[in-house]
Amino acid sequence: MNIPPNAANGKKAPYPFWALAGFLYGAILAVGAGQVSWMHMLPILLLTLLLDLFPIRLISGEEFGAGLIGFLSLLIGFGLYTALLGVFISCLANESRQCGFRPASFDPVRWLVRLGIYTLSTCGAALALQGLHAVWTDAPLYAQAAAAALMFEAVRLPLDAGMRKMLSGKALLSGVRERLKEALVPILLCVVVIPHFLRNLLEKEMLGDLIYTGLLLFFILYFSGVYIREVAGWRRTFERFSLLFESRLSPDLEGHGIRTGVIADHLLERLSYPRKKKRVFIQAAIQHDIGKSALPAYLFTKRGALSLSEEDEYRSHSEKGAEIVRTLIEDDRAALWVRHHHECWDGRGFPAGLRGKNIPYESRILALSSRLDHLLRREGDDQAVCAYVAKLSGREIDPALAAQVDLHFVQTARERLELRGLVSGPLQENGNKRSTLPEQAEEARAVLAEEQGSFVGLSTMLKLGADGLLYGLEQPELEAPIVRLARRAEADQTSFYELLSCESRTYEAHFYPENREVRIALTDITPALAYRERLRTETLSAYREIISALSEGRVRLCETDGELLARLGARLDSVTVAGKADIGRSRDLAASYMEAGDPKRLMQVKLAVSEAATNMLKHALGGEVTVFARENVLQIFVRDEGSGIALHDLPKTFVVSGYSSKRSLGRGFGLMYASTDRIFLYTDSDGTRLLLEFDGISGRANGSRGRALFESSSQIPS
Repeated sequence: MNIPPNAANGKKAPYPFWALAGFLYGAILAVGAGQVSWMHMLPILLLTLLLDLFPIRLISGEEFGAGLIGFLSLLIGFGLYTALLGVFISCLANESRQCGFRPASFDPVRWLVRLGIYTLSTCGAALALQGLHAVWTDAPLYAQAAAAALMFEAVRLPLDAGMRKMLSGKALLSGVRERLKEALVPILLCVVVIPHFLRNLLEKEMLGDLIYTGLLLFFILYFSGVYIREVAGWRRTFERFSLLFESRLSPDLEGHGIRTGVIADHLLERLSYPRKKKRVFIQAAIQHDIGKSALPAYLFTKRGALSLSEEDEYRSHSEKGAEIVRTLIEDDRAALWVRHHHECWDGRGFPAGLRGKNIPYESRILALSSRLDHLLRREGDDQAVCAYVAKLSGREIDPALAAQVDLHFVQTARERLELRGLVSGPLQENGNKRSTLPEQAEEARAVLAEEQGSFVGLSTMLKLGADGLLYGLEQPELEAPIVRLARRAEADQTSFYELLSCESRTYEAHFYPENREVRIALTDITPALAYRERLRTETLSAYREIISALSEGRVRLCETDGELLARLGARLDSVTVAGKADIGRSRDLAASYMEAGDPKRLMQVKLAVSEAATNMLKHALGGEVTVFARENVLQIFVRDEGSGIALHDLPKTFVVSGYSSKRSLGRGFGLMYASTDRIFLYTDSDGTRLLLEFDGISGRANGSRGRALFESSSQIPS
């Protein structure tokens, strides 16, 4: 039985009183047991000590200490006093192991609670033996062992359940089936092992039996420990993998999978979930959002509302995640749980719109655990968390599961997260979070008004009536898509917005279902988009002039990628950069097309290419390095599909020595600038194109005109 330290009152008990009481109890037992030959008792006492110091670790995380075999052997063979001495030693060994053999961590209250339960259970076993002898004078050892073990477990189980009820609030019958199954193991072991020990106790083979049993236990403990370490290693691997993809998407997502796993583990204890399925479920819980790694990162960092197509793409992550989990865990059950973890109890979830108990049970647990992680981070008040879960009960969450979330559950969940070093407090006010679609729509309109001012066209209010007709539309080309989207809003009873294009105009349409009708706000945002594009062009031109002046014309910021591609000569060779080893390959590739005899120039080329490839790998997770030759110029073309370079950081690289920024090329760009003759740069949200030119180097060109060849082979968009 695992009892939390100082669980009864949350305070450290006075050591002298409890320790003195416990050891006086042990001294009395030692005196009472002293009437029996210590030569006969010591081997079994030693065995009891070893069985509790080195328990068998189970997959579920529980430990099975077999000391029961020892003190029931003492009970049958030597009487109650001797058995209680074995109980005293067993409980002392258990507490010493749980506190890590550190005296300062020894918890006398926990020790005495276990000692009291085991003492009462052993007394119950002694009464069972007396009753057996009264009706069956010559009862065989097997019958005595069975009677003692059965009565011991019969007394221990309700006492254990009562203690759990008092300390953690669990129902008395919570997990009773699983605990009865677990009780069969020690009972069977006692029936098999105890008669063998007692029969040979006075024979010379006793020492040999102890050695044989010790070796057998050693191998059981060793191999169970190896397996448990392997399982724990797999869990750590899943956690690290989860952290990796979450940190790439958004800081708000980082650690969500691990926290969901911890909360789910806590919830499973209350639900008495089968332990044989628990390991697979926790792995699925940790990876339940892994499908998001297959989505564009901007979906998780975009400010404001997602459009309908973006929302559809976001919703696909549960199905993508199911396929990934099926590959990782190789368990179709886990894939099914992940696929449906966004289903809602009222049927308004996705991807299948399942309702009530048609949703897989594990998916419902996942949904609650994931939601609790977000609530615990957002709300510092535990009562508010409970109230919010109650509000979602019957709508998003299974009411039976929601009923498990009380104040004690929330407090314990926070404590477990803190013990793991995981953030469980509320988010900062400026933390990113996804809100509901109506809230997103309001935020999107506020942002649009702030950023675009009055640069919007005509706004029109439309209506899809209950008769299925669309009223108020003056652009007949838009009727079909607007009717289709409005019917979807009516079917889902969900507000959303979508961008629609018609000829050369772009419209923003907001859909609001109400009373069997759908109201549609249609706004022409073409002027706003044109203004944004003009502002971007003006900003780019301003930076282009600044960068050209600061670099004395050696660095040119291109307005289009076509402007940069037009400079390419004959294509020589290329290398894909996907890992650190590829940095050296790209450096060697560029050096292989140089004439020998100028070590300084060779070092400059290698340094520039190495910095370009390093920055590309660091900020864009890879790309391609291609070598071109044009007249007497060696050209190194570097391209990636990252999120682009922050232009406001680039001018600082020319005027601030050693300047570096994680969001720009930083110090690496300064080194490239110092090593090359010219740099041409084009960057946008789809990636970066960088061209490094070195004069006076006659590359060994072996291709036709390179731009056309390179575009066809590398598929660079013009």
